[in-house]
Amino acid sequence: MKKMSNYHHGNLKEELLIQSLKIIQTEGIDSLTLQILASKLGTSRSAIYRHFSSKEDLIHNIIYFGFKKFEENLSPIFSMKNKSILEKLHLVGDKYINFAIENPNLYRMLFGDKFQDMRESSCNIEEDEHDGSFKSLINLFIKAQESTLIKKDNPMTQAQVLFSMCHGMSLLYIDGHMNIKENIKELYELSFETVKNGLLIK
Repeated sequence: MKKMSNYHHGNLKEELLIQSLKIIQTEGIDSLTLQILASKLGTSRSAIYRHFSSKEDLIHNIIYFGFKKFEENLSPIFSMKNKSILEKLHLVGDKYINFAIENPNLYRMLFGDKFQDMRESSCNIEEDEHDGSFKSLINLFIKAQESTLIKKDNPMTQAQVLFSMCHGMSLLYIDGHMNIKENIKELYELSFETVKNGLLIK
């Protein structure tokens, strides 16, 4: 109970989410329980129940919190003044894959099929602020078309192509289906160039 003094200002909920992510990262989602979480933070289960009604409610919040971290990773790219549109597209893919590599268990929660139902109920795709990076990516493709850099096409489809490529490479890396850990950077550069060349106006 010695850590309880850290939470006098109402930040226990955020600390619980941060600690949950640490447990998920190091031990996996199946190792996360309210009892272990309480023990890690030196608080009580009753204190946790004041913020989360159940483990399921906690996971809903972890997913929402995880998407916030994902957005914080990508969103600064879109406002960079010293980068061209194509450079921004390249950075988005690079940051996407790095996020998955650095947070494999969280990435599976956010984009895998195990928590799909919970994810969809936690985050409204049409309205949720944590879908901002994909909408910004679509706008980036629109700007690229308007600047006659790339072919006129459905910008959402173009954004899906880039994200799909990154998603596939991310899963191949973190799940070890292919031996790509030693050359992931080289593979991404080649893959991005291939996609870019298919988009560019010849």
